[in-house]
Order: sequence, then structure tokens, then C-alpha cells
Amino acid sequence: MSNDFLAGAAASAMCDILSVAGETLVGVGVISSVGGPIATVPLSLGALSILGSKYACAATDVDDAPPTSPQIDGCAQMEVGGYGNFQFATPTGSFQTASGQPAIYQRAFSLGAVTINEFQGVFTPQIEVFSATDGTTFGGAGNYSTRAQAEAVRYRIDPVVGDCADTGDLPVIPPDAFDERTYTDPVTNCEYNIQLLGFVEPYPGGPTQPVFKIEDNLTSLLSSGARVGGCNFEPTVYYPDPNGPGGPGGGDKVFPYVDGDDPNGSPKWLNTLLAALAGAGGAVVVDIIGDLLAGYFDAVYPGLIYRMVSVCEKDASGEPISESVDVTIPTLTAPDAQLARLDAIVELLQAAKNFKQPVCPPDRPDLLGDWVTVRFESVENSPQGTRPLRKLFRYRSQSALDLGQIASYWENFTWNAGPVCVQHKNASWGTPQCWAANADEGKRVIRFAGLEAGIDPDAVGEWVLSGSSDPRFGMAGSMRVAKVEGLDWITSRQGPSGLPLLTVDP
Repeated sequence: MSNDFLAGAAASAMCDILSVAGETLVGVGVISSVGGPIATVPLSLGALSILGSKYACAATDVDDAPPTSPQIDGCAQMEVGGYGNFQFATPTGSFQTASGQPAIYQRAFSLGAVTINEFQGVFTPQIEVFSATDGTTFGGAGNYSTRAQAEAVRYRIDPVVGDCADTGDLPVIPPDAFDERTYTDPVTNCEYNIQLLGFVEPYPGGPTQPVFKIEDNLTSLLSSGARVGGCNFEPTVYYPDPNGPGGPGGGDKVFPYVDGDDPNGSPKWLNTLLAALAGAGGAVVVDIIGDLLAGYFDAVYPGLIYRMVSVCEKDASGEPISESVDVTIPTLTAPDAQLARLDAIVELLQAAKNFKQPVCPPDRPDLLGDWVTVRFESVENSPQGTRPLRKLFRYRSQSALDLGQIASYWENFTWNAGPVCVQHKNASWGTPQCWAANADEGKRVIRFAGLEAGIDPDAVGEWVLSGSSDPRFGMAGSMRVAKVEGLDWITSRQGPSGLPLLTVDP
């Protein structure tokens, strides 16, 4: 028995089935999910037309493609007073409750026709949902690139309260499609029985293909007096390769037919076929990957230069300079081109470590003006001693005031010392700081100094707040300018090497 004979027998049976069943086959269950849990999807009119064309069957009159598809798989209508949740199953998924769709509360409920809407090559299913008084159209489970995928979406009601009044299972193959058919081999003149077992797709979304059981016609053999070894052979399962002889599906699948079901209720012949198709599917994937890689290894990648440029380096005189590290990649083919680019990452990362990173340190401003030092003491004694607290406050001033005028400026100024250290930095007057009762009090002291020095600390530089866990720092006290011989203890000097000038010679 050759595959040519099997192909002829299958074509004869398929064309006869199409002539008898025709469009009633639309919506029958097609076994899918090879290599995973067994599932069924409805046979579309398009897939049925392809089968007829593949087997060169005579034209069969069918109505125009119906706007609806029998896609209800499970409960289609709740009994009066019952309700449930609207659920769907995508072509390759299991049932799930539709997100954002309403539950059906305490009313009779049924699922109606499914319409496939097409817009710019996108197919979107819509299902009608009927209550006792109205009909509502719910959106389908997503958009699909083919009509067959949209028609493979299934719907049902998941009962919550009450029982289902109507189970709208996917339609079964018409009985006459299962009837045995006879076929006479034109070469051997042997007569055989052919029976359709069902439809299978080699992988989810793949081409639909019939599966046949073929055996000798025992009645014909007995009446003709034929002997074993002529037209006699055991029942055989035949699955034609959907891509034809030598196609990527691994060829026709032919194996002995074993009657009965496994413990899970699946036909034994189906388990054998699915296992064979799963292996062929793996071979198809390997072939596809091989074809893709063949083109990949032939590709030529042009050369280029990766450059890492510094932004923080300076020369010996402190002037900014630009340094760079270049990695040149020549013109190469894969995978050498990719490896060269990966190797370049190491050199560029090292350059990034060598350059000043991650940000440029701020340039310190030039210090301008003359130093002013104001000494403060507390009105009361220190909390941890018998003498007043003493604080020293320093800043640079660019004002035109002389020392006596500066002393008069500070003469009556008071503030409250405490645990918060307030600093102002990155400005031309140095880094004045004081330990104050709080941040606002510290800023008030520094702003008062800035008014005399010609600095607006809120416009230039930056504020820094800190503190200390050492009890010797941040003691509280009401501070005022300290006195020496009855004069304010405020000093100044004209330059970095000049002697301090005092408002009084102590």
C-alpha cells in the first residue's frame, strides 16, 4: 500500500463528504493545541473551501459566508431567575470571565449570534447577549489578523445562581459525514472502506486537515474469493500532510488504527497522531530557524567607531580639555561583527571609570571681600557650665562700610542658638555657618550678614542643613554680640596675611 493510494482514497472520501455535508461542516470542532492540552476550535468556511480546493473537489453550492458563527461552547441560556458571568476563550486559551463585562443578575439570559466585523484587515468578533426584555452586543475577545482566528473564539455563561436552560455546545459533524465510504483503487482494483475520524490542525492556527481510517472491504473480499496478501490489510489511520509530499510537516502520518479511548476519554488513535505531529512541528521550527540563521550569517555589517568623550577633565592650568577613547570596529560578517561590538563595551566601560564620573564637581567661586569676624556670647550661662556660650561667625564682606560701621550694624543683633547647623556655601563670601535653634533661625542670621556683605544667599550658592549627636554641639542659648572693654568684639583684616583689626585694642 503506497501513499499515492492513500492520497487517492482520502481525496475521494473528502469530496464525497463535501458534496453531502457541505456548509453544515462550518463550526464543527477541529482538534488543536498539538503538544499541549487537547482543545477544539470551530471549522471556518474559509478552511472548508481550502480543503475542497486542495482535493480538487467539484464545486459545491453554499450560501454566502454567514455573518454569524456557531461559537457558543457551554451554557447558552440561564433559566428564569438564574444568572452567571459572561466568559470567553481565545483560540489558544482557556475560558475566563470577561474583564469589565457585567454579571447577569436575577434574570433570564441567553447568548445569541456572533458577528465578525472586519476593518482594515482586522477581524473583531461581537456577540449578542439577550435578556428577557432586550438585546445587548458585547465586544469580542480582542482583535485578530485572520477571520479564522476570530471565528475560533468561544463563548459561554458561567452559572452563579441557578441552572443552565440551554447548552449550546459546538456543533458536531453531521452523522452522514461519519459514514463509511468505499473506494476502488484504479491500479489494483481493490475495494476499501474509508471513514472520516475528524479534523486536526498540526499546530494552533495551522491548516485544517481531515483524518481517515482506511481498511479493506471484508464483504468484497469474501464475495470475490480474494486471499490474504492481495487486497487485505489491517485498519490504518491516514493523516495527509497539509503541505503535500515532502512538505515541512514531515510527510503523511500513517499508523495502525487502535480502537478505544484512553483513561482520559481521548481516542487512542488521536494520541498517536498528536504525538507524531508534535515531533514534526519541532522539525518545522528547526527548519525555519535554520533558514533565518542562514541569511543572518551571510549579512555584512559595516565598520564603525565607538567614541567615549570626557567632559570634566582639565589641563595643568585648570582649563577644561576634551579627552576621548576610540574603539574601531572593522567591516565584518556575523557573528564576528557582534562579538567585536561586545568586546568594545569592556574598553568603553574602563574609559568611563578613568574619566571623572559621574558628574563634574562644581567650580569653587573666587573669594572676594575682607573677612569679618563677629563673636557672640549667650545672655545666660551654658546649660552644661558656669560661663556663657561663645560662638564665632565669619564671612567675607564687599561692602563700603568701615569696621566701625560694621560694628554698629551688628551691635544690637540677637539670635537663638541650638542643635541645627545652617551653612551657606558655593558663594564668594566663604562658608558662613551657625548653630541655631532651627533652620529658619540659622538662615535669618546668615541673611542678616549677607545684607551687609552684598550677598543674597537665596539667589547665589546653596543652603546646607546638618546637626550632630555630640551633646557639646548645638547647646541652646540667647546670643548677642560679645563685648571687649565695653566695645563690640568684631574684627576684620584687609587681606589673607594682614593682622586682625579690632574695634578696640584689647
